[in-house]
Amino acid sequence: MIGTIHSALSGLTAFSKQIEVTAHNVANINTDGFKKSHVQLVSVEPGGVLPVVRKDDSAGPTVLRDSGDGPIQVELSNVDLGEEAVKQIFAQRGFEANISTLKTADNMLGTILDIKK
Repeated sequence: MIGTIHSALSGLTAFSKQIEVTAHNVANINTDGFKKSHVQLVSVEPGGVLPVVRKDDSAGPTVLRDSGDGPIQVELSNVDLGEEAVKQIFAQRGFEANISTLKTADNMLGTILDIKK
């Protein structure tokens, strides 16, 4: 029972990190040269998930901007809003699933305690 609670809590922590990183990416979508980050969920023993954050150094699209001395080439952010929206939905569903696991474990513990009385 404790292992289940530990796994669900680590899942909540991991999906919270995913939501945090995605929100940071979206907040910087209009920042020239910004490089997005990704979260990879890695399983750990004896059970649980560890979020590993890594930066995506791929180039963003480039545009010509007028500076005082003529046009210059500027690299935009490499954040794709559609991709980030899908990641947010995935993290939300993972968060909800882990909350359901915690609620079920809580109900089971309550039932066990009621039986023991």
